[in-house]
Amino acid sequence: MMVHFIEGGGFSGNIYLIEGTHPVMIDTGWDANIDKIAPQIERALDGKKLDKIILTHRHVDHVGGALAIKEHFGGTIYAQKKEAEALREGDPESTGARMFGTRIKPMEVEDLKDGDVIDLGDGGSLKVMETPGHTNGGICLLDNEDGLFSGDTVFTEGGVGRWDLPTGDVQMLLKSIETLAELPIVSLYPGHGMPAEKDGARHIKLSLRSLKGYGIYG
Repeated sequence: MMVHFIEGGGFSGNIYLIEGTHPVMIDTGWDANIDKIAPQIERALDGKKLDKIILTHRHVDHVGGALAIKEHFGGTIYAQKKEAEALREGDPESTGARMFGTRIKPMEVEDLKDGDVIDLGDGGSLKVMETPGHTNGGICLLDNEDGLFSGDTVFTEGGVGRWDLPTGDVQMLLKSIETLAELPIVSLYPGHGMPAEKDGARHIKLSLRSLKGYGIYG
């Protein structure tokens, strides 16, 4: 499975583009102006159109580019139901748009739920895992090669998503990370920071230890 990594700059989240018969983009970054990243996306797609744009959660630093990406490269936008509702409404509060002094346009979003399997073609697939905590409808995506696209649930080097924003819940986050820590993850692709191409499970266990270091226990 070929994963193209577009690093987020500043507050912007990372973007991942997965090659396949049905190319998929995971998160779209902050900026509705995609001029800087468009050439890299074009090279990765090699003449194809996106099949799906999957948003790990509703925050503007991960979804701000979704409409521009869709317009230029195609693809149906997907998110977990709670996140999709906020995005369809263009909710300025729970998306963080107002907090960051920006706006978010309402967008058409299809619902995803826990256990859904997304076919990439060529034998590749992504399984949806609901991992609430950073937001109440956040998801991770587990590929069939033991890679995890973790959004803002966990980061490399023991980082965890913040839980003090609207719909966040630290106990839910703890349970989500405990579930992830049981998986034999090889590659970890977080929503911010650098990916880990190996030892992903170790990074998740570090994240669990970090959260418990704050005195958070179930």
